[in-house]
Amino acid sequence: MDYVLIKNGKIVVDGELYYKDVLIGNDKLMEISEGIERPEPETPVIDAKGKLLIPGTIDTNIFFSELISSDDAALKRFNQAQISAGTTTVLEPILPEVSFSFREELIRKKKINYGINADYGYHLSMSDWDILKGADIDYCYAHEGIASFYLKWPVKQDDKDALERLLHVTGKDSTPVLIDMQRPVDVNVWYESLSDEYLESINSHLAQMKEILELSVQAKCTICILNVCFKEELELIERFSANGNVYAELMFPFHIADSDKMVIDNRSVYSGFPLVDKLNLLAEADIWRCLTKENFLLAKPMNKLSGQGVVKSSQVDNRPDEYILMKNLLSVMYTWGVARGKISCGEWVNLISCRPARFMGVFPQKGTLRVGSDADIVVWNPDYKRNLYCHLPGVEASDGNPFPLEGRVEFVFIKGCMVYNGENFNSHKVNGRYLYRSPYL
Repeated sequence: MDYVLIKNGKIVVDGELYYKDVLIGNDKLMEISEGIERPEPETPVIDAKGKLLIPGTIDTNIFFSELISSDDAALKRFNQAQISAGTTTVLEPILPEVSFSFREELIRKKKINYGINADYGYHLSMSDWDILKGADIDYCYAHEGIASFYLKWPVKQDDKDALERLLHVTGKDSTPVLIDMQRPVDVNVWYESLSDEYLESINSHLAQMKEILELSVQAKCTICILNVCFKEELELIERFSANGNVYAELMFPFHIADSDKMVIDNRSVYSGFPLVDKLNLLAEADIWRCLTKENFLLAKPMNKLSGQGVVKSSQVDNRPDEYILMKNLLSVMYTWGVARGKISCGEWVNLISCRPARFMGVFPQKGTLRVGSDADIVVWNPDYKRNLYCHLPGVEASDGNPFPLEGRVEFVFIKGCMVYNGENFNSHKVNGRYLYRSPYL
């Protein structure tokens, strides 16, 4: 058996930190205890003294097949970005790209060798399919392990009755639906002033969000609103979240390196609504208040937001590329959250790994360090001082300078294989596997 022994690290158990050794055997966690002996003379040993051992993180909604479809270099950049971010599991919506049968589309996609390192699963899209019935949804998770669904909202008026019936089915089956709110204004259009038409589109957006929240409560189904950016959106969500079935992914709006080149003002970052005085970007206090609650998840930053002079082929983490925000999200959350006392280390691990694993139906295979779980492990150095600086919109250090980031990923294991050692990526060692998931309970 291929063993790896990680000694003297600190792991989180039920929110508390303990010094434990971790023994990996092939692709599973074999033992977690103190003083584990090397099982074989040739077993590699990593001394993780002063380091944190955390489960790999989960990207809950990313169109990875689009990002790697162009060439091998794009695949390499994607794998390196995911590994740098500690990501070991990714989930993608299935859209009707070739056929209008979800079964045919799923079979087609499962046959593709994407070459990504992370294990992967799918959300079944409820949009743009000619026919999608309750029986199809039952088949999805009973036979193919698809335990979540994806919906672009709003839908056409003619489709609302059918959608409402489907939502009732998902409620009975405990299958969450990810709601991707479609922005009514093109994000590439920059406005110098507000027009009546633009204000109307904002009001329409909030009304549409209220409508899907009302539908979900009536159907008693679990939904998660994706990429929530604004206080007004959050207020709506919190009004409906009392029944326990409403979740939301919050965007953590930060600037790093040259990533603020595309920002118009400090209200517009990531929002899709440029230069809007009517809407207010989420305040830092609201973000931390919500992220300690179980019904809020953390949205991964958007891709392809970078400054000029992009270096796409570099493995150096502090050079800007299209994934610079994604790669440094863990450092941002650790610096702004754990190091500044906004959240505990246990809450940080729960937020980035355990909570999304539970919600997406892959816990305890993913999202935790326990015997029998997949050996997806990130060794985190909390004391490393980064040569990167971060600030939130309108929030800077007292001396006017952005905050230097703290902490970094030093080792990444995916299914027991070391794919990153702090300097080199060995992504050719492992290919991701299709995940069969169980409905969220």
